[in-house]
Amino acid sequence: MVSSSLVSRLRSLLINLGLVLFSVAVCTLVVEAAARLYAGRLARPDPAAAAAARPISRFHPTLGWDKPPHGEARVRRAEFDILIQINARGLRGPDYDYAKPAGVRRVLILGDSFAEGYYVDEADTARAVLEARLNAGACRGWQVVNGGTIAYSTDQEYLFFREEGHRYAPDLVTLLFYHNDLLYNASPRGPGGEAKPFFGVEDGRLVARHAALTPDPEGAPNRQNPGRAPLQPWRGSIALRLLSNRTVDASPGLHRALAALGLVQPVSSDPPREFWPYGPGHGREVEEMWTTTGALLRALQQDVEAHGARLAVLYVPARFEVNPPVWQTTRERFKLGKRWDPYVVVDRLRAELDAIGVPLLDPRDALARTEASGPPAYYTRDVHWNAVGNRIAAEELQRFVEAQPVCRR
Repeated sequence: MVSSSLVSRLRSLLINLGLVLFSVAVCTLVVEAAARLYAGRLARPDPAAAAAARPISRFHPTLGWDKPPHGEARVRRAEFDILIQINARGLRGPDYDYAKPAGVRRVLILGDSFAEGYYVDEADTARAVLEARLNAGACRGWQVVNGGTIAYSTDQEYLFFREEGHRYAPDLVTLLFYHNDLLYNASPRGPGGEAKPFFGVEDGRLVARHAALTPDPEGAPNRQNPGRAPLQPWRGSIALRLLSNRTVDASPGLHRALAALGLVQPVSSDPPREFWPYGPGHGREVEEMWTTTGALLRALQQDVEAHGARLAVLYVPARFEVNPPVWQTTRERFKLGKRWDPYVVVDRLRAELDAIGVPLLDPRDALARTEASGPPAYYTRDVHWNAVGNRIAAEELQRFVEAQPVCRR
């Protein structure tokens, strides 16, 4: 016969267990509600901003996409909240006429999102900082034109200069080069799957391989809201999605352990194709990327010089190239072996440029110093420079510009 004391203890145990389960359930609901509130705040457009927004991206029959004149939209992320305004000529920055005023010298910046700077205020872009620093120094009378467009690769930047950039009569042209340019220079599709121009090399000559570009029936390219995609639940939970997004890059070992428990989304450890140039495999594909890129750089140099300007290339390192802990985390995330080299891309680019006499501007040392001692030069979740990174890039450009003969005339 079960004693009354044992029954009492069992009843107490069950009550306590029920209270624990109830508390866990309440805490889970509170955490999920907070996560959904947080995600909703990020995704919810400002009604006034949405009403005032005008397209900041459109189809272009030669370039794949560009920015329509007078576009305006707000880009909101956890790390930044930026108003993008496009000028009358479809560029970000001041509305400069094509005709260069007497006594004025110009720098034209070509590049992708690092050049366009959709992730910082206009005053903090490399373009704006460079222009302000030049005009406050010993070599004054400069205008800096921002020819950057999100997701462009070198082929589109080359075509942009031929169609539009040369019309600004620049004295100097600076191309910002990021490692994923290599992949997309050899691809008919952009990072979002958009149709784009691309070239090959035949008998040492650059040859167009793309057919006539047409608008995507799905509406791509969708560059109206650049950056991170909206959050999608994992196992019906936004809280688990946020946990998954946080651990996948920041703590790969923890992410794999949580994935084994079903708490975060399992991800492939295969390195993305953008990383192939850093590694030992895929030799044929990587060599094709470099062959095409080299031909594009030569073609751009010839066009720039034909218009009386000088070309320089500013290297844009990924954060793992200037921050050893980030490189270690990247190695763990993608299980990269010892033969993977974070410096091989810039070394090969330098050799390609040396062969044609184009200077390479390299801000890695300055970026590494600030990454080591703070404040950081990159966002944590977004891959781009913050205002500090843009300032460092502008300082590197300033040193180059002020050393040119055009500053001594």
